[in-house]
Amino acid sequence: MDTQENTIIHNTDNPHDKGYKRIFSIKKNFLDFLKKYVGLEWMMCLTENELELIDKEYITDQFDTYESDLVYKVNTTAGSIYLFFLFELQSSNDFTMPFRLLVYITAIWLDYFKNCGKDERKRKDYRLPAVMPIVLYNGERNWTASRSFKEMIDHADMFGKYVVNFDYILVSVNKLAASKIKSSNTLVDNIFLADQKRTKQEWLDGIAELVHRIRIMDKEDLNEWITWFSNVIRKLNEDERKSFIAQLRKGDETVMCSSFERILDKEKAEGRAEGRAEGRAEERAKSILELLEELGELSESLRNHILEERDLEVLRKWHKAAARAESIEDFEQSAGLVQIS
Repeated sequence: MDTQENTIIHNTDNPHDKGYKRIFSIKKNFLDFLKKYVGLEWMMCLTENELELIDKEYITDQFDTYESDLVYKVNTTAGSIYLFFLFELQSSNDFTMPFRLLVYITAIWLDYFKNCGKDERKRKDYRLPAVMPIVLYNGERNWTASRSFKEMIDHADMFGKYVVNFDYILVSVNKLAASKIKSSNTLVDNIFLADQKRTKQEWLDGIAELVHRIRIMDKEDLNEWITWFSNVIRKLNEDERKSFIAQLRKGDETVMCSSFERILDKEKAEGRAEGRAEGRAEERAKSILELLEELGELSESLRNHILEERDLEVLRKWHKAAARAESIEDFEQSAGLVQIS
């Protein structure tokens, strides 16, 4: 996969993405999320029977296969209306997000259109299904990518209402008020509550309350929470998992605090190598910026995109491109970053 593809196609290897995708592939959890954290009026009466998880890939002629994280088809009380949800799981800013969502939306419409009969498409009352894109962001930094598609179009203001545009819903886990999360005790709530904890001290300070909330969930949700924790926060072996479950069920908060501390200490030790890689990525990104600053003024979006990239191989290619470039535009073309400038 070349650099340009890396800036467009979503990396599904992120453990956060896999953990959340598993959770929201369960209709009950997705419905809990919709009603509480999106909360449009028509969603409040939806039931699990009205949700259908679509498991398919959408392919366009210009791009490689795009597999959106989750797509739900929703049959509303209106009967003939279908709404598809695009669920994008992001742990870092993606400045191409509006464009990627446009590709997903268009692919869904193309698929829908092709599967309708010709006679049906000719009817005056023929309509495409509504598409609602939702981005779940669990990164530490503020989400600064454009929220409206028209912000990616050069000189969009010149064309007024005639330019293509749409907005997407953004749910930023780290920006959710703790009081809102704690107002109910679903699996989704307790995952969000845990995902807001970024340091060992934050975990230890809130562990007693979190343990209490988790323990009173039903067995199935408890097991799902532990699976999420193991996938996202700290990989547990089978013995650790069994011990973790046993301690949760006993409800001894002192023992649980000690157990969490041991788990987090182990994670910290194993994370040192990742920390060193993070430092190398930051140094490489800064060296790229130094080269580019000699060529001209960088846009804020391009600067942020380079600084937030953590893939050393991608940064290595960008560094070579920056060293050879004769202008900022030349670098963007070589690196496949023209869409974010």
